Amino acid sequence: MSLQALMALLGHVSTQMSLRYAHLFDATVRTEYERALNLAKSHIGPLPTGRPQLPITDVTGGGWKDSPAIKSRLAGGYCLRAPAQGACPYANICEHCPSFHTDATHLAVLAAQRVDAHDLAEDAERRGWIDEAERHRTLVSRLDALIAQAETA
Repeated sequence: MSLQALMALLGHVSTQMSLRYAHLFDATVRTEYERALNLAKSHIGPLPTGRPQLPITDVTGGGWKDSPAIKSRLAGGYCLRAPAQGACPYANICEHCPSFHTDATHLAVLAAQRVDAHDLAEDAERRGWIDEAERHRTLVSRLDALIAQAETA
């Protein structure tokens, strides 16, 4: 369960409080979550039959950049978030941190991340997610600076 869902379930505005309760009362939280989930399912009813279902997008392969999700390229993979979740406040935080350092040995990773960030900015703009597109453009600019710095070091 996401921390945001847990906070909503518990009615907290502080992540620290939700994490404390989650740690202390894991069984209680899980029981309440399952109760709420079963109640929601009972209101939805059975899934319709005989009608085409929404396709499940395979985002495990090369098509992750085209998925209808808010996405970020990370050094070790990628992050996909449902549009309802909104942008992640931690996305690409390290690349913008003044403590982040790189060198020429990471140029290939930085270049691949830059290509993906550019593609993701265009995808977000096509979907009308202007803030998300701007976040990716800001990352592209930062990666350009990091790449230039690594090439001259």
